[in-house]
Amino acid sequence: MFVLPSRRCVALSLGLLALVVSNGCSYARARPKWVQSITFWEQRELDEKYLKKTPAEEIEELRELAEKIPSQTSEEQTRTAADLAQRYRNESDPLIRLELVLAISRCASPTAGETLRAGLGDSDRDVRVAACQGWGNHGGPAAVAQLSDAIRKDSSVDVRLAAGRALGQLGGDEAVAALRPALDDPDPALQYRAMQSLRQITGKDFGDNVASWREYIRGEGAPSEISLVERMKLKAF
Repeated sequence: MFVLPSRRCVALSLGLLALVVSNGCSYARARPKWVQSITFWEQRELDEKYLKKTPAEEIEELRELAEKIPSQTSEEQTRTAADLAQRYRNESDPLIRLELVLAISRCASPTAGETLRAGLGDSDRDVRVAACQGWGNHGGPAAVAQLSDAIRKDSSVDVRLAAGRALGQLGGDEAVAALRPALDDPDPALQYRAMQSLRQITGKDFGDNVASWREYIRGEGAPSEISLVERMKLKAF
């Protein structure tokens, strides 16, 4: 049989509840000053230390950060780049390293270039592909030279293709010269990628005639561009 609690029990329970609430409020008011003045970056360090995220959560967080970086101030981008560079050096998961490289490429900071350079030497092929894409996003004086090395020396054709695509994105005479070795490569996919990028940079169109593109880059005469009708025929096939 259910028995109603006595008024004395009810009063005691209410008193204990009031004491707990009062102590909680007192603690909130009496928080140490270092807790009240904690910065965003310090809070993030505490979160990373005590709240372990799953790889999927980290990747989503990095993608969201990458979208916000262009709107950050120069000082904020410098600090973001330093944070991402340290995380890259300490990260064992290649999927997260990939996202770190893409995110840092949006930072206008010398640290970003250093990390992208390290990314081109990463042991994981997909990270190196991301580093090529990152140089295309980041640009700067070192970008073409780094991508030129990648398109000539990397052991993975996927990385070399990514380097060719990034060179087309960067444009300029130096990028045109950097694409020349790809035209001489025996891999038809790399030759095609080089022609696509050269078309993008120069505005010229010699179709998929590798010999004509080689002639154009070397300055050996002026090969004839394909006509509009020929372009339409090629697209039809």
